[in-house]
Amino acid sequence: MSARSVVLRTLGRTALLLVWALIGWGALLIASTLANAFGEGPGTAFLRLLPTHGDSAWGWLGPISVLLALGAGLIGAGLATRELWEAWGVRGISRNKES
Repeated sequence: MSARSVVLRTLGRTALLLVWALIGWGALLIASTLANAFGEGPGTAFLRLLPTHGDSAWGWLGPISVLLALGAGLIGAGLATRELWEAWGVRGISRNKES
């Protein structure tokens, strides 16, 4: 292997780890916000997730991680639903005209 491919592989793995860490952080933020919504009310609890005007990158990190967690959850739910439908024999939209 060349040195370039080793460096690219390491950077790719590091970026993937960072994305999954942000997804995990977003899931924790969602769980804590839902828990706080029972005591404080949903408006006050969910308002904390929105960045204010003039926030730095750290202020935007929470909302971005929440969106990543929600997106990963929706993609996971869609893939799981598709697998269940295929296991049950439900015919969905197919690219193949023969089926």
